[in-house]
Amino acid sequence: MSDKKELSAGARTGAASKAAAAGLKKNQPSKPDKPKDTRSHEEIKNAVVKNRDTLAQTLDAIEFKLNVPKRAKYETAQLKARFQALREENPAALVAGAAGVVALVGTGIFFGVRAATRR
Repeated sequence: MSDKKELSAGARTGAASKAAAAGLKKNQPSKPDKPKDTRSHEEIKNAVVKNRDTLAQTLDAIEFKLNVPKRAKYETAQLKARFQALREENPAALVAGAAGVVALVGTGIFFGVRAATRR
């Protein structure tokens, strides 16, 4: 018996919301006419292909930015390529840079050991 009451209450609610929606439609301004598409079938096809390519490139860029391991591998490969190019173009600069790094590390170790033994 209570199921029938719930059903009739639901039916009344549905009718009320339909009437309200119809009233809202009456108060809305009329929709402007859509402009006619004057492109040919081939032009539309070409536009779709172009948009798909653009979307694919955008998704690839997003994936690359969010994929940290892939970016790390890419950056490592870029760094190796830079060192390789530097080694081929100007080996003296590479040797000087390596000597500078060794000097900095050695100085850091020296002062670290010195500070630790003075305590």
